[in-house]
Parts: sequence; structure tokens; C-alpha cells
Amino acid sequence: MRLPSQARFDFRVSRFAVLAFALAVVAVGAGCEDKHVGRPCDLGIASDAGAGSVATITSPALQCPSRICLLPGAEKDPKGTTSLCTAGCESNSDCEDAELGTNDPSDHRCKTGFVCMWPTTVGNFCCQRYCVCRDFVTEPTGGFKPPKACEAPSTCVNVH
Repeated sequence: MRLPSQARFDFRVSRFAVLAFALAVVAVGAGCEDKHVGRPCDLGIASDAGAGSVATITSPALQCPSRICLLPGAEKDPKGTTSLCTAGCESNSDCEDAELGTNDPSDHRCKTGFVCMWPTTVGNFCCQRYCVCRDFVTEPTGGFKPPKACEAPSTCVNVH
């Protein structure tokens, strides 16, 4: 039995349409990776051990897609905000889709948004830019500038 050629054409077209749609869905989903910046995470140390003016970074932090948990050095009182998942960034726009907290005192997520900056100039993460909660830092007019310690030549292994 032989089907008319028109039927084969429609079958091929519909199969192509389904395949094209599936590829489009995968491409859109891949371009919108959620890094879960702002998700609370465990530093693996006592909760008060990293408080103060020194940033504490832990990796691997398994609850973070980037595997990096950050408690920034506090320039101001973070009012209950805790260590949070972070990710590398190039500009503040890379941090805009971060998870934000509510005014509920039991919610320890960032309340005021995130900024792209250099949280540390020492250790394995020195001179790398990460999304940092504004609850901890005051952004200067014109944005954060690279720290002098991050200019070449530098003792940071990340500066070339």
C-alpha cells in the first residue's frame, strides 16, 4: 500500500516543527541559568567566626549552584542577613536576578539587593568579582573600583 506523497510531506513538516520547538525550549532554558545568588548557605564554621570586617568564603558549598558561599566583611549592620550563595560577575546587572528576602525577621536573605564587587584581596578567591549583598556594604558613588591589591603586579594568583 502506498500513501500519497502529500501525506509524507505533512508528516515530515510536523516532525520538523516539533523538533524545532523542542530545540527552542532547550535553548531558552539554557540561557536563563538560575545561579540562586542570595540563597542562604552554610559556611561550615561557627556563625560568629566570620563576622566583622573580613570576608569569609567557603567552597565547595553544595547548596549553591556556583559552589561558593560568602559572608562579606560587614561595613554596616546587616540586620540579620547571613552567609549567602554567590556567583562570579562582571557588572551589577549580573546580580539582578538574585533571591531577595522579606521583612520577616526569620528570613535571613539579603533585603537590599546585590552589587558586583571584589569581596577579598587575599586567599584563593582574591581579586575575583562576586555578587555581594548590599546589606553588608555601602556602594560608593560611581560604583566599586578594583582594589589596589588587585592591580598587576599582585600577590593574588588570580591577577595576571
